[in-house]
Amino acid sequence: MVNGPKQVYVERKGKLDLTDIQFRDNAHVMNIATRIVTRIGRRVDETQPLVDARLLDGSRVNIIIPPLAIDGPSVSIRKFSKKWITLDIMARQGNISPQMAALLKVAGRCRLNCIISGGTGSGKTTLLNAMSQMIDPGERVVTIEDAAELQLQQPLSRRIQDRPRRPRPLGCRCQQHA
Repeated sequence: MVNGPKQVYVERKGKLDLTDIQFRDNAHVMNIATRIVTRIGRRVDETQPLVDARLLDGSRVNIIIPPLAIDGPSVSIRKFSKKWITLDIMARQGNISPQMAALLKVAGRCRLNCIISGGTGSGKTTLLNAMSQMIDPGERVVTIEDAAELQLQQPLSRRIQDRPRRPRPLGCRCQQHA
């Protein structure tokens, strides 16, 4: 996580640690941010100062720059664990209670609709991946995500990723850019 040129953090075991890594200045951070998004066919500039996307390796990147980011550009990259986690493991680790694990297993097996919400990094994707193991392999599952993160194992699953809306050119009121 880059919070400006002199503050670069790495998360280890759920705790953010300040590193010795530094950028020269805000322009250097902007240059790196631009190189990151260009590789995935996106751009970040004054007309599009916020990018939230999936990188080629499956990681998630969020970049915000001025004028939205008042103190200069910031970049965060979230890599996802390759290890599978189950509801039982989550209960053993204390992430959820054993009773909640049992309830979620029943909800998954009974095909109930569930809403999972929370802030960035709160564990929504981890919980959904664990719950998805309760879905019968013969069920069709369609997900729509703003940046694809779920790792469903059902052979009939289809993943759809939202595409960001192109911004209108400044001052344009035509239907073409609506």
